[in-house]
Amino acid sequence: MLFDRLRITDPEEVGGIWSRMMQRIYDAGGLYTLNLHPERGILCKRALDSLLSYAQSRPLSIWVARLADVAKWWKERSRFRFNITSQAPEQWRVEVLCTPRATVLARHLTIEDQPAPPWFGSDVCVQTHSFTVKATKCPCIGLSTRTPQEVVDFLHEQGYPALRCSQEEEQQCALYLDLPEGLGTTRKEQVERRSALVERIERLEAPLLRFGCWPDGSRAALAVSGDLDSVTIQYFFLRVLEVKQ
Repeated sequence: MLFDRLRITDPEEVGGIWSRMMQRIYDAGGLYTLNLHPERGILCKRALDSLLSYAQSRPLSIWVARLADVAKWWKERSRFRFNITSQAPEQWRVEVLCTPRATVLARHLTIEDQPAPPWFGSDVCVQTHSFTVKATKCPCIGLSTRTPQEVVDFLHEQGYPALRCSQEEEQQCALYLDLPEGLGTTRKEQVERRSALVERIERLEAPLLRFGCWPDGSRAALAVSGDLDSVTIQYFFLRVLEVKQ
């Protein structure tokens, strides 16, 4: 797009654009997938160096990985769960079922008997997978019995502890959801409802635990991928020449 459509070929300008995109994705905690045509490799070298240097300079690490590694990690992460039990009024025992690479985060609560360094925003990073917290409510999301399983699965996918509970127990949870309509039937409905639900949870001023999206405390991820569409040697060189013209 930058080369073919906008004719932006200056390495510093391209690197600056990519770095600004990386910052926005870093703030959101997402994945930046940069797709490069192989024949653009030499032209993009300085811009790519600039992007990688910018990524390495962020306060929290950015995980640089192949897309295959991202897919493998997401499958690993999908099995993570929180087991939270009440020990006393406003005291909860937490056992985290996960691999050592998990990023365990907490907000608006006190981790007892261990340090919890600040991470990003209101979140702190929990260093162990077995701990006790002090909180006014259970740091989880409660769901009514008539809320469909797809909502539970989505919340687990997003890294939130979600459990079924009765209406009598709803006041004990950081957030109680009664969503009998589920997440919608059309693609548009699903995107809108899922986005609205995550935004609602992220705005909560209540105790909450969750898994970070990326391994080993990383805030965001960066994957540089290739797109091989030069089907002949002639076309390959024409793509290189067209950018230089």
